[in-house]
Amino acid sequence: MTTRDQKVYCAIIGDINKSRTLPGRNRVQKRFRRAVETVNREFRDDIASPFLITLGDEFQGLLLSPVESHHLVNRFRQLMQPVSFAFGVGIGTLSTPLNSSIALGMDGDAFYRARSALSIAKARKRTLTYGVNAASEELINALVALMDRQWRRLTPRQQQISRMLRQHNAKDVARRLRISPQAVSKARSAAGAAELDEAAAALRRFLGHLVRPHRPGAKRHP
Repeated sequence: MTTRDQKVYCAIIGDINKSRTLPGRNRVQKRFRRAVETVNREFRDDIASPFLITLGDEFQGLLLSPVESHHLVNRFRQLMQPVSFAFGVGIGTLSTPLNSSIALGMDGDAFYRARSALSIAKARKRTLTYGVNAASEELINALVALMDRQWRRLTPRQQQISRMLRQHNAKDVARRLRISPQAVSKARSAAGAAELDEAAAALRRFLGHLVRPHRPGAKRHP
């Protein structure tokens, strides 16, 4: 007799908003395919089952854990900008065997919650919603919504500088953009980049703790 695999995975489903009204639909589809290939390559160490386009305007994949889920979604948004997506992220187990070759033919809580979270994201006009079987789900989604709202308030230049500062120091960013280091620092401060980075890091740590197995006898913190 086999027992159900209790490993926790993270399913992500993304869908283009109002895809039928997009101009240059063929070009968008080509970018869509390239973006999926890019995240599969860049996040290959975190992927349990590679992302693929499933319904023309929708894609899905499975991560080994939710730790990099927010980062992956933001990277995908960057690759597809200005095309708008809604994302649902589901954290849970599988009721079918893992298909490590392609994210099809699998079922279970991870996918149920991702699909439900996607529906909620669309209904509430949010970019990203998490589905988690925990009391913390409301808190996670409130934090994600606030982070996204703050990001949308930034100018394109502030967004560009904030992204670049995640990979380069201020001096290198200034050189690449041909502006002064003081201008970079001013843009970072005005954008609230430090606070956004702190919130993203806190979310990442919390998602890691959320799926960490509880050890018998260990104290649970309220």
